[in-house]
Amino acid sequence: MNFRKAQLSLVFIIALLFHFKAFAGQSGKQFIDAANSAIRYVGRIDFSDKENPRFDWGGVYIQFQFTGKSCAVKMSDTRHDYFQVMVDNLPAKVMKVTGDTILVIADNLKNKLHKVEIVKRTEGEQGTATFSGIYLDEGAVISPWPNAPKHKIQFIGNSITCGYGVEGKSKNAHFKPETENSYKSYAPITARAFDADYHLVSHSGYGVVRNYGYKGKISPEPMPSKCDQVYDMKEQPKWNFSNWIPDAVVINLGTNDFSTHPFPDKAVFQRGYENLILRVQKNYPGVPVFCIVGPMIDEPCYSYVKEMVEAFRQVHQVNNVYFVGVPTYLMIPGHDLGADSHPNYSGQKKTAAFLVPVMSSVLGWKYNGDEFLNK
Repeated sequence: MNFRKAQLSLVFIIALLFHFKAFAGQSGKQFIDAANSAIRYVGRIDFSDKENPRFDWGGVYIQFQFTGKSCAVKMSDTRHDYFQVMVDNLPAKVMKVTGDTILVIADNLKNKLHKVEIVKRTEGEQGTATFSGIYLDEGAVISPWPNAPKHKIQFIGNSITCGYGVEGKSKNAHFKPETENSYKSYAPITARAFDADYHLVSHSGYGVVRNYGYKGKISPEPMPSKCDQVYDMKEQPKWNFSNWIPDAVVINLGTNDFSTHPFPDKAVFQRGYENLILRVQKNYPGVPVFCIVGPMIDEPCYSYVKEMVEAFRQVHQVNNVYFVGVPTYLMIPGHDLGADSHPNYSGQKKTAAFLVPVMSSVLGWKYNGDEFLNK
């Protein structure tokens, strides 16, 4: 960046900060702290400080309703997270949070009841966020989110589930935090089809027993090691599984185990996957588990997982574990792939379109396929 561009960027940032601080400092504004019971939080969140809840998993979302013409939020971040903001069910803006910040969500709205949803687009490596509260017009009222979904789905996955590169311009583009968007991952798309709440426990590059590019056949801390954590990037505190019990669990792992050599041994991989399912069943007894392979990997992962699921059902005498294979040829390279050949929004919708009917048949849930059926 040359000196002139750097100057302009600095001026722009200062102007934005001035605007945000000016908004909060205006007379006629009121502050609603994050502990207000009307604010709805979904995801793995640390509430040890109720007025400043913290989280780092992608896909965490915050929902509330308010009256009035304007709204801003007070947030901070340890690095540079991006958030998708929805106002009245429509995409309003993308927010970048890098430090202590007051962010204007909406201004000059009609003075009526409005809905706001704030979704963490980026995964744990991009930062830990803190949500501290909401600024509203004086006299405006915050109210609870209406009609909480009847269903809950837990997703355990890797970069595909994170929405890595989903907004990348082509498969040759490289990853940037701003092109990651968990909201456009097949996982939230699937949840929205069922009108379900969701938790994402996902991290790019992680596998069942081996992470991407690891020099050995087995990594010391693959994805299952993160599944009992409140934070993606910290081992402590541990998650209390009784806090949120899903109606279904979807696992999409294996891509990174077999993306680079050396591949893990078949028996080791299958045993690792079996142990993960057993842990899920221990935490959520009786909850159906859907094991996905694809759309970024084929053989031998495809056959290994399918065979493991069939054996698991027989050995453990259960019929609530299911295999879902999403073929690589479902993706059209010039149309369905974003950064680093990961599925873009079109590709993610195709994956959801493969998964949703299977889950619907098994669970008996009705679904609305408008999002993934409309091109």
